[in-house]
Amino acid sequence: MDTMLRVSKEYRNQVKYAVLLPFFFFFFIFVYDPFSFREVMDIGGKSWTFHLLMLCCIMVSVLSLTRLVFSVLYKYVPFKWWHYILWCLGEVLVSAFFFALYISLFYLKAEGMPYFTALSYSFKILFLTLVYPYIIAIATRIIINKSLDLENTAKEPEETLIKFRDEHKRLKLTIDPSAVLFIEADENYIKINYLDNDKTRVYQLRNSMKSFEEDAARHGFVRCHRSYYVNPRHVRLLSRGKDGVIYTEFIREGVGRIPVSKRYYQNLADML
Repeated sequence: MDTMLRVSKEYRNQVKYAVLLPFFFFFFIFVYDPFSFREVMDIGGKSWTFHLLMLCCIMVSVLSLTRLVFSVLYKYVPFKWWHYILWCLGEVLVSAFFFALYISLFYLKAEGMPYFTALSYSFKILFLTLVYPYIIAIATRIIINKSLDLENTAKEPEETLIKFRDEHKRLKLTIDPSAVLFIEADENYIKINYLDNDKTRVYQLRNSMKSFEEDAARHGFVRCHRSYYVNPRHVRLLSRGKDGVIYTEFIREGVGRIPVSKRYYQNLADML
């Protein structure tokens, strides 16, 4: 599953996981009592429901933090589906660490439960309980993304793809605009720098930058220099080099950087 993940970048749309997952966990444990939870959590002179509520509060705190980090990283790092699945598994593991700490501390007052014994129990009960809502959430997101893909493919190719032609109007390259990193002028040629299966490639054709102006405006590309158009979706930030020139820094490593003229700086900065 190597396709790119598409979810909302807004934290308020991610924080729902910090509420729904603990709610499901509480309901599932309360109704089914898996792995003798009531018996195991009969510790410290508190009822098992008290401990269940405390563990749910811990989960809310952990997920609120992990989803905040995710929403920030997602704005700058391209996530694939397997990245997201590992992230969800990581949330379960981090929650298990704090669950184990809570359980082992309460057991200190009783006969004692080693931390790693508590960690093993916590991970098992969390994983086997939360696997259901995680699968439902991921499956729902996959269905939504596939629906969006079908809508995009139903559009006319001229609306969704960029067609590059040479100076004689012969079609040379058709490509998804989201795959293009930047376009540069090289005397009587233009070079299209793009991504192909996670590899950076360059396609050169004989034409002028002026021929690209109309497509650039339609597909969201920005002129950042007399010799460059850039796709702002791939730009992480703008920084000033030691030579005093402002450069773009791309999200993907190894792409390099391209100069930004003062004339075009503000327009590009407003789009980041």
